[in-house]
Amino acid sequence: MYMGGEMVKRKKLAALAAAAVLCSGLGTAAMAAQEKKPGTRVVININDPNAPGRNLTGVDSTGRPDGMDDTTWARLQDDVIDYDEINNLVEYRSVIARQQMAAIDNYAVNMNDIIDSISSSIEDMNNEISDLKEKRRDTTDENEKAAYTALIDLYSSMISASGTDNYGIVLTDDDGNVTGKTTFSVQKAGAEGNLTKLASSVKRGLHGTKVSVTTGMNSAFLGYQSLRELEKMYEKQVDMYQAMYDAAVRQLAVGAATELDVRTAEVDLQGAKIRLSNNRESLRSIKENMAIILGWGIDSAANVSIGEIPVYDPTYMAARNLYQDIEEARLYNVEYGSAQATAKPDITGYSEVDIKRNSTKENLNITMSSLYNTAIQAGTQYEAAQAGFMVAARQKASAERSLAAGLISYKDYYGAVTQYIASEATANISAINASSAVLNYQAALRGFV
Repeated sequence: MYMGGEMVKRKKLAALAAAAVLCSGLGTAAMAAQEKKPGTRVVININDPNAPGRNLTGVDSTGRPDGMDDTTWARLQDDVIDYDEINNLVEYRSVIARQQMAAIDNYAVNMNDIIDSISSSIEDMNNEISDLKEKRRDTTDENEKAAYTALIDLYSSMISASGTDNYGIVLTDDDGNVTGKTTFSVQKAGAEGNLTKLASSVKRGLHGTKVSVTTGMNSAFLGYQSLRELEKMYEKQVDMYQAMYDAAVRQLAVGAATELDVRTAEVDLQGAKIRLSNNRESLRSIKENMAIILGWGIDSAANVSIGEIPVYDPTYMAARNLYQDIEEARLYNVEYGSAQATAKPDITGYSEVDIKRNSTKENLNITMSSLYNTAIQAGTQYEAAQAGFMVAARQKASAERSLAAGLISYKDYYGAVTQYIASEATANISAINASSAVLNYQAALRGFV
């Protein structure tokens, strides 16, 4: 008879069901010694197995964010840090991203074990159902067919029945009283739901840190651009002072200059070289520290380069409405959102919560107004600096013609060159400042302030 073997299997699967129900209530610290499984595991929608899977951390096993196109993903993998990808680098590659992944993995260990155990039980039951259906087809005994059908219905109901009939997995309280019914599918969905909540909780907890890091990296990127422009100026100054020193040495040889003239030219040259060297060290330090924070290793940080700043758009601020932008910024600002979400105590009158809500609102208003005014002023300074550079360029060209005609000395000529180099740097840095002011304003609209 079939009953002996089938009853053994039935008891075994019932034991698995009981174990699954028990496991669903375990805490996350119970199996810490076991090998961790990745929090990037794909979670399948139990109610729609054909729906696309989703990852707990928002990335797959290679670290690629869900839905990110090939071009954007390739840019995140190269050794160039561009301004528009800093947010993604913080979210998916940075030190903070690794902390987030590690935290989710740590919390996910036990829940993953539970989910895998339930999935294994479901697979065993489905295999058993297939065997029972085959035996039911092979037998001609109606009693056996009915018994096979009963077992098939039992196993099927344990997997996905609604729990309103006589099947399913019975739930009891500590006193043995029946409190309801559940199924493996419900248990699995519940475990996956809890795991998803844990992952979301970790992400929410790190959101403020991500905002701070992103804001800091944006500032470092923009500061790097100014230093890079200064490097160009210092290089030109070194070339100019080198030419002045060489000229002084030649003039000394023919009695047209003194030892003091040569010494002065040498001091100017060495000073320019020191400024250039110090500036390059600052550039190196900023670049490598940015790279390490954004996810590169110490050994590979030196290979990283910083991209160019987006070109300044003088029409952007003219089209902005400050008051509408303040409303938009409130949607993304962490401090403002936290204050508004704080529960107000059940008391009458003006509470500390009201004070915090109003103060964060006013602070954001002040910040946005300040950023707006800074961007407007930077645009005005940019226009003035460009005009000043055009004047310096004309003066330099005039000095070159006068020098060629013997109308001015080399000292006067190099004075015009010095002014030209300084004006060029001022114009270029003003463009960087204007672009930076616009980018800072745009960042504040997205909560990075």
